[in-house]
Parts: sequence; structure tokens; C-alpha cells
Amino acid sequence: MVARTEAGVAVVAERSSIASVTNATWAWSMRRFARGLMWTLPGYAVVYGAVTLGRWDGGAPLPYLENGRILHLVGWVVAVWLGLLALVAMASLLAAARSRRAATMGLMVGLTGAVLWLPFAALPRDTPVYGLDAHTLSLAGAAVYSAGWLLAGWSVMYSGLFNKSDGLLLMVAGPMVGVAGLLVGPLQTVGAIFILAAGIGMSWTAGRIVPSVHATPKVRAAAAAAGAQAVAAQVATTGSVN
Repeated sequence: MVARTEAGVAVVAERSSIASVTNATWAWSMRRFARGLMWTLPGYAVVYGAVTLGRWDGGAPLPYLENGRILHLVGWVVAVWLGLLALVAMASLLAAARSRRAATMGLMVGLTGAVLWLPFAALPRDTPVYGLDAHTLSLAGAAVYSAGWLLAGWSVMYSGLFNKSDGLLLMVAGPMVGVAGLLVGPLQTVGAIFILAAGIGMSWTAGRIVPSVHATPKVRAAAAAAGAQAVAAQVATTGSVN
């Protein structure tokens, strides 16, 4: 039985001599993409830990600019980018889990925090911005960024797909890689270690627990033929495909 929403896609695929794009093949592609992207989580931890190791002043990336540490500055930006990709990967893998709303909220809040954090993080602390100083706005953005990681950790903990301890580690690390790390520099490295421990376990688990639903060529051909038959029957019955 082919749903009407899939029948048209199957006919187009059959007519154009390309592989059928069904819900199953789409899900397989998204799962494969998310499983590969999940390795950005330990990557984020490694890069973030490397650029913050031994830093007692916190407030990255401002100290890197003041001290001419260009490589540290670039590494910090790359680390934040990898962290956002990791949030995307978690939200993708948990799209069908019971905690999918929390995972989606974690992604949205994390993105919002990064957008609020980055414009002010490199400004001198006492720079006036709309009646406030840049340091206050940077802390506010980092707090929102931390909230995104807290939501992501909660979604992992209660998803039923990953180890609960991995989600707990992400929740503990959330403030450390965000607002708390800006206030106390060493917490950034400690948070990166926690994320690394959780990220390795989650990346390894993601490749084993998420099944592939890739269809064989014979199955795809059968789906295309069934879609064409369904459309033909619909046209014969109602005179249209709507």
C-alpha cells in the first residue's frame, strides 16, 4: 500500500530513471549524516580543551586578542562552530525519540546563545553597548549558550537511546563551556573533558543503535512500480491525483 504523498515521488523517480526517494531512503540518509556528524562532539571537546588549557583569565576570546594569540583565537571560533554542529547531530539523531522536543529546543537555544555571545566576546570588557557593557552582554550570551547544552544533555539522558551518564556529563559541562568558564578559566578545560568523555561514548553508540533502512535496488524498483500503479488507480477512480 503506497501513501498518496509518496506515490507522486515514486512516479517521478520511475519516470526519470533515478532512485526512488521514499521516507525510508530519506530516513536512512539523515541517519547516516547524523551518525557521521556526531563525531564533531568529541572534536569540539578536543579543540576547546586545547585552546583553553592553562588559561586562568577566562573570557575567551578577549585574552587571545589582547595577547596576540591568533591560533588560539581561530581555535576558539572553530571549537564553537564544532559545538553547534554537535547540537545539530544530537537533534537529528533524537528526532524520533521521546525527548525530541528538548533536543530541538537545545539546538535552537544553543544557536541563539552563540549569536548573542560572539559579537561581544571579543570587545573590551568596559565597552558601552546600549547602556550596558560588552562583558555583561557576553555573559548573557554565554548563559543562553549554556542553557542550550543543558537542554541537549537532558534530551540525551531521557531519550532511551544513549547512556544516561552521557547526558548527565553534558549537563554538568554546559555551564563550564559557557558562562561559568568565562568567569573561571580552568572550568572551560574541565567542561571540555566531560564533553569528550560523553562524546566518545555517544559517537560510538550512535553507529550501533541507529539502524540503517537502505533499500536494495529491487525494493526501490518495486516501490516505484507500486507508486505508478497507485497513481493510475487513483486517476481511473477519481479522474485526478488530488
